[in-house]
Amino acid sequence: MNRNRLHHNQKNKSSNVRACPDCDLLQSIPLLLPNEFAYCLRCNATLLKNQKNSLNRSLSFAVTGLILFFIANLFPLITLKALSLTQNGTVLSTAWVLFEMDRPLLSLVMLFTTFIFPALTLLGTVYVLLQIKTNRINDYTAPLFRFLHHTHIWGMLEILMLAILVTVVKLGDLAEVIFGVSLYAFCLLILAMTLLDYYLNPHDIWNSIRQYNRESK
Repeated sequence: MNRNRLHHNQKNKSSNVRACPDCDLLQSIPLLLPNEFAYCLRCNATLLKNQKNSLNRSLSFAVTGLILFFIANLFPLITLKALSLTQNGTVLSTAWVLFEMDRPLLSLVMLFTTFIFPALTLLGTVYVLLQIKTNRINDYTAPLFRFLHHTHIWGMLEILMLAILVTVVKLGDLAEVIFGVSLYAFCLLILAMTLLDYYLNPHDIWNSIRQYNRESK
């Protein structure tokens, strides 16, 4: 986005006035071209993005992420073999082991940040995007989409992936480490959610919700 163009249009009353989500600076945003971004003049935060075919791409990555999420939780992530003993586990089984080790708080944190919140984010995003695509928006769409913003922040799949890598490095000399199908699905899931976050344009969704509110009055 050309900053001079954004600054010049601050005096244009017909342009879209928006507050920066980070520093609250009010700025007017001109009409953006496809794949063009508007950034805050003060803190460089993203104010608005106009990505081509945003809804379809976001829906495809959300559905892909949902499929990968179920695969990643159906099978063991890694298997450890040492002294004729075999140990493996999924995300849910790891949370249960922590609970059995008298770490209930840590178990709940892991359960919510690596399973419940990512699942809610993917399911809710698919539901909202399907509502927008099929023009079946209702009174619950806006609260749900607002709620998804908070669940997305608490999803920490990357932290779990980092913990798995640390475990593999530390135990690599003590046991045979076998990567399961779920680990590859887990890596692809992180990539799918990253692309979903990149292509999802909240501005398009809120515009559709505002149009529904106007028509329903």
